[in-house]
Amino acid sequence: MKRYERAFAELAANASGAPVDEIAALVKIPEPDRGDFSLPCFSLAKRLRKSPADVARDVAAAAQGHPFFASIAAVGPYVNATLDSARVVAEIVPEVRRLGDRFACSEARRGAAVVIDYSSPNIAKPLGFHHLRSTMIGNALARIHRALGYTVVGVNFLGDWGKTFGLLAEAFERWGDAGALEKGGISYLLELYVRASHAAKDEPGFDDAARAMFLRQEEGDPRAIELWTSFREHSLREFERIYRRLGVSFELIEGESTYRDGMEAVIAAIAQKPGTREDQGALVVDMPYAEGEPPMMLKKSDGATLYATRDIAAAIHRFERFHFEKSLYVVGVEQTRHFDQLKRALRAMGHDFADRMVHVSFGRVQGMSTRKGNVVFLEEVLDEARERALAKMREAEADREIDPEAVSEQVGVGGVVFGDLKNLRASDYTFDWEDILNPRGFTGVCVQYAHARCCSILRKGGGAPGEGAADLSALAASEEIALVKGIARIPSAVLDAAEALEPSRLARAVYEAAHAWNRYQQAGNADRSLRVLVDGNRLRLARLALVDATRIALRKGLDLLGVPTPEAM
Repeated sequence: MKRYERAFAELAANASGAPVDEIAALVKIPEPDRGDFSLPCFSLAKRLRKSPADVARDVAAAAQGHPFFASIAAVGPYVNATLDSARVVAEIVPEVRRLGDRFACSEARRGAAVVIDYSSPNIAKPLGFHHLRSTMIGNALARIHRALGYTVVGVNFLGDWGKTFGLLAEAFERWGDAGALEKGGISYLLELYVRASHAAKDEPGFDDAARAMFLRQEEGDPRAIELWTSFREHSLREFERIYRRLGVSFELIEGESTYRDGMEAVIAAIAQKPGTREDQGALVVDMPYAEGEPPMMLKKSDGATLYATRDIAAAIHRFERFHFEKSLYVVGVEQTRHFDQLKRALRAMGHDFADRMVHVSFGRVQGMSTRKGNVVFLEEVLDEARERALAKMREAEADREIDPEAVSEQVGVGGVVFGDLKNLRASDYTFDWEDILNPRGFTGVCVQYAHARCCSILRKGGGAPGEGAADLSALAASEEIALVKGIARIPSAVLDAAEALEPSRLARAVYEAAHAWNRYQQAGNADRSLRVLVDGNRLRLARLALVDATRIALRKGLDLLGVPTPEAM
């Protein structure tokens, strides 16, 4: 739809004398009964010193005759444009089918690099449900940027360095069991860490011993590094297993530990510009701070470095390696101050690339619980989602040739992922199991089912017709036109999602296309003449072509969000 929207903006710009980009920013998608595009004329009225209604009439009168549009009319202070339906069908359906997996993709940003830091858990702890948002928002942004031609470097920047691992190593030296670690993996490490945390509070000298162990790690002591390496390797194996379930992968897995040997050089560079100073025994960046703002700490009073120091080193190293156009940090809103200070420190050091760094913050998830109680682990959520999806499938008792275990995994995991991504990134939302797996709501299951239904109809209909075999002028029902327009909005939503760093815009567009498909199916249930597999080869072939285009569009939209696409449900 972008090309049609641009054409409308150009017509309005020519008629009003305003810059086309300014007009394009004003164009809205109205309610369906008001057309396909709408231009509010309030800001133009100020420019032209006319009433909004007068401007709308002038623009509409001057914008007639374009072959894309069936009508362009003034309605009060708005100019509403309705596309020529036959033209849209004739152009969009073949284009989607021709593009196939390249639908909604472009080469516009070929050669530009974007670094996306996401997920980034701490080692020695299982992935928690709170990691879902960073992991899946980051994964969706990575997929969306790749679709637009970017060279994407997805980074899993592990929290794998700091006093925590001194605490854990000291606990392992005192109470650890290598066999239990090999058997229990990350779960055993968590149990050991909980014990160590209690010991740090209750046992005299334990906390000091843990600090000393971390300093041994920083100094490269062989035994201290051996323990840390074991913790890291066990953690990575566990993380990878969960990431596979989520369809998530990274171009680069590194951690704060990558920069442990370069801390003094970074601190020396900061000391040169903008400078460092002591604050209550700690070393901090000497730069302006707001009243009451805690300073950016580089070293604690005991000499141990902090993650802020390592983040500075990592940012510099990433720009040196990738010369990124954008560097995105998909991290919760609670870290806003940290990323603000990180960028300010880098600018103060003279690194202009700080202006290309963006904190892609997100809100919290509320109300998460399972049958077992409060959720801690992401795997537990995914397991329950699969179990609930399987139970719903068994309740339906349908005679389907599918693998229930495999499909329930796709539906359950997809429901959780879509349920997160449909929400505005910056907003908090409440997790609700009934909402997540509702086949009739704004859910991943609804879109997955629409995709599976398309696949089923194509199988029953003998497959999609070849290129040019269908007479698309036969597609004239209002439900068919609405479906084509819904499909056509997905590429625009991909662009919008990348520009706003907001996957929910794509999730909404994909759902709206699936909803248009469902309305089409419901119309066919009520009126047999509107069914796809009708008698009469001309209409049947045209509708099969439309079903094929719908399948392709829904599959691509879900794939860009990181949601599985079962072909039967």
